[in-house]
Amino acid sequence: MDIIVFAKQIPEVGKIEFDEATGRIRRDSVPLVTNAFDRRAIEEALRIRERHGGMVTVATMGPPSAEQVLRDAVLMGADAGFLITDRRYAGADTLVTSRILAKFCGRVHYDAILMGKYSLDGETSQVPPEVAEMLGVPFRSSVSRIDTDGGGSAVVEVENELGKADYRVTLPALFSVSEKINRARGPAREIQDFTPFLTVLGEDELRTGVSGADSPTAVVGTERIDSSRNVRMLQLNDESIDLLIRIAAEAAVRAGPEKLEPYSGRKEGEIWGVAIDDPDTAMEIAAQISRLSHQAKLLVRMIGTLDPGRLTGMSCTEYMHTGTAGNATVADRLCSLIAEERPDHIIFPSTVNGREIAATVAARLGLGLTADCIDLKVEDGKLVQFKPAFGGGVVARILSKTSPQMATVRPGAMKAGVSASPFRVMDIGVGDTGDERPLSFRGRDTAYRSMASSSVVIGIGRGIGGRERMPEVMHLASLLGAAVGGTRPVVDAGYMPVQQQIGLTGYSIAPGLYIALGISGRDNHMVGVRYAGCIAAVNSRSDAPIFRYADYGMVADMYDFIARMTARLEGASAGQRHIT
Repeated sequence: MDIIVFAKQIPEVGKIEFDEATGRIRRDSVPLVTNAFDRRAIEEALRIRERHGGMVTVATMGPPSAEQVLRDAVLMGADAGFLITDRRYAGADTLVTSRILAKFCGRVHYDAILMGKYSLDGETSQVPPEVAEMLGVPFRSSVSRIDTDGGGSAVVEVENELGKADYRVTLPALFSVSEKINRARGPAREIQDFTPFLTVLGEDELRTGVSGADSPTAVVGTERIDSSRNVRMLQLNDESIDLLIRIAAEAAVRAGPEKLEPYSGRKEGEIWGVAIDDPDTAMEIAAQISRLSHQAKLLVRMIGTLDPGRLTGMSCTEYMHTGTAGNATVADRLCSLIAEERPDHIIFPSTVNGREIAATVAARLGLGLTADCIDLKVEDGKLVQFKPAFGGGVVARILSKTSPQMATVRPGAMKAGVSASPFRVMDIGVGDTGDERPLSFRGRDTAYRSMASSSVVIGIGRGIGGRERMPEVMHLASLLGAAVGGTRPVVDAGYMPVQQQIGLTGYSIAPGLYIALGISGRDNHMVGVRYAGCIAAVNSRSDAPIFRYADYGMVADMYDFIARMTARLEGASAGQRHIT
């Protein structure tokens, strides 16, 4: 099998610094590395070649320094590397980048194309589905396993927020791979002269007809995320434990969505939201666009696959229900509706399926798209999109030049809301989705409560020590009526499902109380809890960054804290202490 792998050179996220004076990232002294997901894509391509033969071609788009990505790939075992570089491509956003990469694919034979599910400096997940759409090949995202006999199809395992599913996909196809697919090898051979392996291509060779100036989205500013919380340090004693139990109880009482209504006056445009996978996220999107609708006098409409009966209280005027449909089918229908109705703005959930649908629509219609937004505003008719980047410590302010202006929003980043007024339902069923149906599906672990609907969440970091301590955490959570989530290292270690991951590469949550146990407090995690009502942090290190983001802090062993709180809850009467 012949495989193309697209890889990207990125700044080492943990070493990025922000220049407060200029409002820009300091890049000069930041080491550059191959994006971690792309290394796994290269590894998977090499494994497939080792089983079935063929050729592995690695390509990267970037400045001349990005050649190091190709050198590393060749040392791993890749057969050829292509550096796509041209000053005319500077400033290319995801749509322009995808057009350039798709054009490159016309120069090389391929049976499959592999990419990482996103780059850690941008976290958009948009380029893979956009390239697939432009090439007209099948696409699957967040792939954690690829099985092929080297013939005309492959069975791939896809992991998303609902669980895992297996799909049979006709080749050639494009797959974006997750961190679960493998562990990438280091250098496998020594090479002194890379000249025979590397080729440089620019606009004169590719003749794409596009440049960075054609990008439909533009960053108009950046700002550092700073915490406005002032930590109060506590001792580990009964008084402090009782304080947190009381806060948890109050959070449970206050929990509930905001009451709001969509704009109902004379409209000056339309704003749409997409409802797929999860009713909680759909309700959040509807609530946010309802708030925006009053700013700009917009009609609020939702479109999606979810049964209307699961969306009672959704704040919109009309819900266009597609019925059960796959991503490609929903994207097809949405493209048709955009041409017919011409909405001003469309908001998608930043989930595996939501990103795929949004990127497909953007590629087909040539639209700008901003991914993973944590806030939205409408100013002078423009949708201002606020997107975290570079590990979550910086937020970019982005505008789109095309209409409809489109964005995906992080689940949990927008405050939920409900409307007392019922919405109209328009049935726009799109019929059978054929080969989009999974061969099998394995749902998420039901032992874990949904973080989106929980007023209290316990977060676990590296301080947990080992998987054998998880029962103590789960028992405390059951006493508090809390959900349990974790940082990416904890999820990667298999201590809890990926659906419980909190942070930049996981979920944003907004519980009334977030109890952070053994979490260091890096930006890429804290961006996921910035809307928590109260943050209580327990860490054995007094200098842990988490205390800068907390309302309450304890320098203590997390298991001493768990034992103390568990005993306090078990010793209290159920009527006084049990939180539901």
